[in-house]
Parts: sequence; structure tokens; C-alpha cells
Amino acid sequence: MKSLLFYFIPLLVFAIVNNVVSSMAWPHYLALLLAFLVFQMARLRYPKDGVPRIAKITQAAFYILTVATIFRDEFLSPLIINVMIGVTLGIVIVEIIQTKKMPA
Repeated sequence: MKSLLFYFIPLLVFAIVNNVVSSMAWPHYLALLLAFLVFQMARLRYPKDGVPRIAKITQAAFYILTVATIFRDEFLSPLIINVMIGVTLGIVIVEIIQTKKMPA
């Protein structure tokens, strides 16, 4: 259960920063960096050689979300970032469901 917080807290931080902050400054980028690092800690729940494909897809979706959020002020709208947060959340839920079905 504690490892699920490594998924949902960073997504919550991204959603708050995206929907509350109109123009990002360095403290917002620092919060995004810390949230990104917390999300990376979620991979610690898997053995080094046994990371499932769905976990790799989740990480890739979060990388894309992070880069898109960083460049939000220049190139993207907050609505697109909200859609990307929703897609990433959906992939996270699929990962959680799939990894619970896997034998230990």
C-alpha cells in the first residue's frame, strides 16, 4: 500500500501545479522535480531484473508528462496536460491491477 503513494502523490502534485499555477517559476519546477523523483522510487518495488513491461510503459508515460508540464508555458495548454495526467493515471491503475495478479 505504501508503494502506491509513490504513484499517486506525484500525480497529485502535477495536477495541483498545472491547475493552480498560471505561470511557472523555479519553485514550481523544483516541486515537479521532487515529484518526478518520488515517482521514480516506485520502481524500487520490483527486482532489478524483473521490471514488468507495464511498469516500463508507466515510467515512459510519466517521463512524457514531466517534459510536457515543464514546457507547458511555452507550447502547451493546461487542458492538454490534464488529459496527459488522466492518461498517466489510467496507465498507473492498469499497472497496479496487473501487478496484483502476478504471482510473487
